[in-house]
This record gives sequence, C-alpha cells and structure tokens, in this order.
Amino acid sequence: MSHLLLILVLFSDPSGEASAQIVTDELTRIGGKQVEVVMGAEAIKRLEAQGMKVHDLVVSPTVANHLTASEKNLVIIRLDRRSSGGDEIMESKVWSNGRADSHVSIAGKGGDPLSGAISGIIQVIGPRLPTSPDSAPSPEDAELATLAEAKEWKLLAERLETKAEKDPRQLYYLVMARTRLGQADVAREVLAVMRTNYANHFLTRAAETVIPAGAARVNEEPAGTAPKNGPLKVVDDGSNTLRDAPAVPADDGSNVLR
Repeated sequence: MSHLLLILVLFSDPSGEASAQIVTDELTRIGGKQVEVVMGAEAIKRLEAQGMKVHDLVVSPTVANHLTASEKNLVIIRLDRRSSGGDEIMESKVWSNGRADSHVSIAGKGGDPLSGAISGIIQVIGPRLPTSPDSAPSPEDAELATLAEAKEWKLLAERLETKAEKDPRQLYYLVMARTRLGQADVAREVLAVMRTNYANHFLTRAAETVIPAGAARVNEEPAGTAPKNGPLKVVDDGSNTLRDAPAVPADDGSNVLR
C-alpha cells in the first residue's frame, strides 16, 4: 500500500545512531502502516535518489525546503547530539512541506535530552501523522491537509464545524483554522474539548503549540458575531518557538554531517 509519509532520519556522526534508532522506532510506532520511517544508510540512499546529498542539508539547507515543497509525502529529520559545558545537547532539524523547523533539547550532566527531542519532532510533524495508524489513509484526511496547506482556513473551519463527532485530527485542524482566523478564544474552546476527550493523544499536545500563549482577542464582539473590522488579530509574543531549553552556544563545528 502507498504510505502517507516517508520519513528519513539522519544523524551527524556514529555516536548518534542509538538516538536515531529510538526516534525511528517511536515514529514507526505512531505512524503504523501508513508511515515508512528509514534511518542511516538507507535514509541516505533514499535522499540521494531525490537528487540530494547529506552534505546539502548543512551547506545549503534551503534545498531541502524546495524538495519537501514538491514531494509532499517526504519528511527529512537530521539529528545532532553533542556535549557542551557538561550538558548533553540534541538538536533536531525537520524539513517538511517546504519549510524547516529546529528544536533544541538540553539535559544537565547525567541527563538525556532524547525525550525532549522526540517531543519537539512530534510537535512539528505530529499533525501529519495518522490518527488511525493501522488503517489506510482516508480521502477526508487528505482533504483536510490540502485545505490547510492552501490556507483555506474559513472553508476548513466550516467543513469541520458541520461534523458532530470529531476525531483528534479533525479537532486539531479546527484549532489551527480558528487560530489562523484570529479566533483565539474559540480555538481554546476546541482545545479544551481535546484535553477532555483525548488527553494523552499526541495531536492534543501538538494543538497546544498552535495557539500562541499571548494570543488574545483585539476586538471584543460577543461570541458568535462577526468582527466589525475584519478577522480578530492574534498577538504573538514568540512563545511558540520550538525550544525547551536556553539557546545553544555558538557552533564549534561539531555538528557537521560526516
């Protein structure tokens, strides 16, 4: 059967292989039959089949943006694990849908930054992972993703509001649509439903990152009425940056892919 996603997991040096295997296993578990996850030498082979070399991800990373913009089912993950000042640092970079997202996880001496790194990766690609991993991709799943990619937020919200029973994926996209339309309060109400009905679902955790912590209604029209001056604006205080630790020190060259 065709896969919803092909995820390539790459790592900077042999010391990162064990971490990359754990990331691969977790994404395989979540993705089930709909997602193919490959790592290491096989991932490099698949990347080269697309006309890219591993080194391109370091010296010309925007090339991967263009590649994933055209190859919609392709996700590229590069992991870099290193030690600095007694801390263990893992940086993950994810290329998907024509953009790149970075996440840094830092653990003190004796700690392991891997769980934080996995959480960061899930925040980025979680919405694209299947709700029912053991089932074939549904046309409805594909339609929701298409509307979101086209930024058809009003149409997306209208489609989803007509559904009486919504699964985690549909609720996630409704949170996204309402947020993009500037309706932060409504988005929070949908998120509250997710927290109640799907507290431990990975898409609930992903939805929590969609609404900026500083998002607020600028217009104060009563609920259910259209704003007089256009869509409600969202104030972004930068709190939705994917980072669970302080900034990483200047690059000492140790993160070059070998």
